[in-house]
Amino acid sequence: MTGRGYEKRDGERGQVLATTVIAFVAICALVAVAADTGLFFDHRRRMQTGVDSAAMAGAEQLRRAASATQIESAAFNAAATNGFTNGVNGAQVAVNHPPTSGFYAGNDAFVEAVISQVRPTTFMGILGFQTATVSTRAVAGAKAGPACIYAMDPTAASAFNVNGGASVTATCGIVDDSSSSNAMNSSGGSSSVTATSIAVTGNVTGCCYSPTPQTGVPPEPDPFAQRAAPVFSGCDYTKFKVTGGTKILTPGVYCDGIDITGGSTVTFSPGLYVLNGGGLSVSGNSTLNGTGVTFYNTASGSNAYKPVSISGGTIGTLSAPTSGPMEAMLFFQDRGIRSSQTNTISGGSTLNLAGAVYFLTTPLNFSGNSSGDADYTILVASLITFTGASRLNADYGSLQNGDPITRVALAE
Repeated sequence: MTGRGYEKRDGERGQVLATTVIAFVAICALVAVAADTGLFFDHRRRMQTGVDSAAMAGAEQLRRAASATQIESAAFNAAATNGFTNGVNGAQVAVNHPPTSGFYAGNDAFVEAVISQVRPTTFMGILGFQTATVSTRAVAGAKAGPACIYAMDPTAASAFNVNGGASVTATCGIVDDSSSSNAMNSSGGSSSVTATSIAVTGNVTGCCYSPTPQTGVPPEPDPFAQRAAPVFSGCDYTKFKVTGGTKILTPGVYCDGIDITGGSTVTFSPGLYVLNGGGLSVSGNSTLNGTGVTFYNTASGSNAYKPVSISGGTIGTLSAPTSGPMEAMLFFQDRGIRSSQTNTISGGSTLNLAGAVYFLTTPLNFSGNSSGDADYTILVASLITFTGASRLNADYGSLQNGDPITRVALAE
């Protein structure tokens, strides 16, 4: 063997060794990248949970018409609860209302949350990469709600009550926020409840529910919390009475209420009717009609609160505004009034109410809409008792902004 042959073999061995070293380094690099990528993926998944919660919490405050400070505070708190506190351990949390990027950029009906964090690498450090930034983002806003009947008392028995052979048929869902063991009751004769969904925080008694109620669900918040109450002053009318004949009423402030009896036929011109004490009382086979009307029931000073009472075979059609600040609001009770006095709407077979009947903090006895001619009816009260046959629809096509009840959901 010549010396030149040995030199050739030594060169080949050197090339093989170099190639092996390069391959080994490449494999180590790939393993390092794969290992750290897996760790970062797991961390990003936990971070996404935090940013989703932050966006949802902020959007929920937005839905409740909270201030910008409250929106941001709720979002930051939700992120912190999930382990990402702004400025701690390298985490940076940003809350933007409206969003500054994405499809909903500039849309003040949505809240954006962004979380980023510098994380140390575990294996990629051997390649000179000591840290890497992980970032996640979420946008949340309000979407249409599935329900149109809300019993809001948190603890009452029979908060939603159907008895004496009454029936409720709704093309929407029913929500009962009471945690009572008999929060929802349907009993007596041929009583029945039919809806698209039935959600109860507590439990149910009685029978004839369709579908079977979901029990133990979290309570729903006030569906109209974001709706501002109207502002008013003075009195335009005092102790206003109609005792027969035909009458056209105009919007204004009615101190000590409106009393309609004696088979009167009353037409309410479009606008806002403030009942400053005295409530609204209708009886004696009277007829009510009005398009684009809202009744705001409140009390102040010497004007004592009274509930709304529509009974005694009253017929007709009342419909809420289809746009503007009172869109969809037919009856709107002052949220600051808490009374055990019951609102009653039990008119004749052709009394139809198109709009929200919103008595958040007081009870409601209801047996209207038996003909089901109103496009939509929304009932919100502390307690709701149904008598007779009631049909409630949920067609919001006439409203400028569609379904007026919203709930929070992730959008991006």
